[in-house]
Amino acid sequence: MKQTIANKMSYFILMFIFLIIIASFLFSNYDNFSMGSSKHVASVDGTPISTKEYRTALSRQVEFFNQMMGGNGMTEKQMEQMGIKDSVLNSLIQLKLILNTADKMGFVVSLDEVKNEIRNMTYFKTNNQFDVNLYRNALQANGYVPAQFEELVRNDMKQKKVEELFSTSLVSENHVRDVMKFKNNVLTIQGVKVSRQSLAPLVSVSEQEIKDYVNNAANKKALDDAYTENASRYNKAEEVKASHILITGDDAKALEKVKAIHAKVNAKNFADTAKKETQDPTGKGNGGDLGWFSAGRMVPEFEKVAFSMKPGEISQPVKTQFGYHIIYVQDKKAAESRTLDSVKEELARLALQKTKAQDLDKLLKSEEEKLTAALASGNIAEIEAFTKKVDGQLFKDLEVNQYDQSISGSTLAPLESEKVFTAQPGQVINLGNPGTIYLVKVVKKGQSKDEAKLAEELKTEVGAQTQAYSRKLRDHLLKAMGDKAKVVTNRALL
Repeated sequence: MKQTIANKMSYFILMFIFLIIIASFLFSNYDNFSMGSSKHVASVDGTPISTKEYRTALSRQVEFFNQMMGGNGMTEKQMEQMGIKDSVLNSLIQLKLILNTADKMGFVVSLDEVKNEIRNMTYFKTNNQFDVNLYRNALQANGYVPAQFEELVRNDMKQKKVEELFSTSLVSENHVRDVMKFKNNVLTIQGVKVSRQSLAPLVSVSEQEIKDYVNNAANKKALDDAYTENASRYNKAEEVKASHILITGDDAKALEKVKAIHAKVNAKNFADTAKKETQDPTGKGNGGDLGWFSAGRMVPEFEKVAFSMKPGEISQPVKTQFGYHIIYVQDKKAAESRTLDSVKEELARLALQKTKAQDLDKLLKSEEEKLTAALASGNIAEIEAFTKKVDGQLFKDLEVNQYDQSISGSTLAPLESEKVFTAQPGQVINLGNPGTIYLVKVVKKGQSKDEAKLAEELKTEVGAQTQAYSRKLRDHLLKAMGDKAKVVTNRALL
């Protein structure tokens, strides 16, 4: 019997510790019961955030990220890069603002309300009944007295009352119906966008003009500046294009698993194997592809192996702080360093091309006419070849809805939107200004969903938009409160 009670108590204490950690992150006014240093990491209108409160919240957040990274401990540098300390402090400041607002608005939580809340917590029940001895023993085991825990609960209930205000904002069904109608009005378009300056490389410049520009002492600074601006283009570190398969953990089980994968993986099936086996969440979607990277981007153990391999090779399992990796090097680029003398004629040509304004204007007009004709006739191959040559944008069978009014990440201005959505299929619309070629052709018009499907989704959309609006309102009010509040931070204690 004693053993059973002890086991039950141990389980309860573990659960309670978890509850306390969560409470410490969410609840405020914790400093009233701070046991230890009287210093505070911050204060909000005189309400302190204690060192203990901050460190408990920070510990919880770090543990969360540790679990995401496969259980490996985070370094101080990683915490700094991710801004975890500032994020935790900002969250605590926001919670203090909410509680201070609750006090100003007269939100009172009575002792009876607090007691009822605690009595209903399953953590303190035996046979579905509140057990006062279990309650006191659990608090004592964790260094608390009932008054301290009751204050935490009171603050949590105050916070919830304020949060309820943010969630009562309603979005009308008619508004949502209009939004869905606009979202459902979809165009399929083709288009092209080219800036005036991107046409500069097509402007003719003679060898004599280049020679004269380079030999003119007055242009020396301009060449020096152009070389400095393009330093990354002319001076490149060695790069590797690689993929990997990650198995998290550093125990024998993880090593056994990665060895089994290594035995069957090859260059042809690497991507498919990575999608199936890797424990890197990103790698599951892209076949473990890491793209191109230079030294300093990956952890040292990983880089040492990757940069020593030849294209087409697959490494033996490599152990890092994240687990075991199998690395597949697809390609490599040698380091490159070009001096100013070796590129000064290229820079001179670019400078001269940009100065030939009249030639650029003529070229812009003639290319716009060619592209308009090609778009109207559906000659997308011609447009694609041209955009690659001048670093332009090509839109092929892109869907645009009247609500987002966005073409490849660029939102249409009201007049542009009116032109596009009132155009007929096959019509080419010119959205460009004097310095840009911007042509759009409407391929077809239609609705993405039928009315029955829209009606089905209406209720869900109302809820989603209400939540989104409530979040925006909450963020706006918290910012306004934060701007007016007196917030003092002691960063030396972070």
